[in-house]
Amino acid sequence: MPICPDWPPKKEIKSINTKDYYKGKDSLYKFGYEWQLNSWEQDIIKRVVRCRHKGTWEEDLLKTIDVIKIYLQEYKQLKQEENVED
Repeated sequence: MPICPDWPPKKEIKSINTKDYYKGKDSLYKFGYEWQLNSWEQDIIKRVVRCRHKGTWEEDLLKTIDVIKIYLQEYKQLKQEENVED
């Protein structure tokens, strides 16, 4: 049974992407822009979305965990610095 019930897609989607493991008709950068993601969030989404398609599933998920830890640490630090400046 596939991980995602709708995978693979039933019809071919014309892609603007440069790698086979990039899916969809729009880029993840456009998605990030539309959802106003910051750099950490964009990187996390990118790694999760591509992990099954790139062939380095576990490696990408472990890197995602690292990025989430960095995000938590650096974002908290930035918020503390903002409060000090107020």
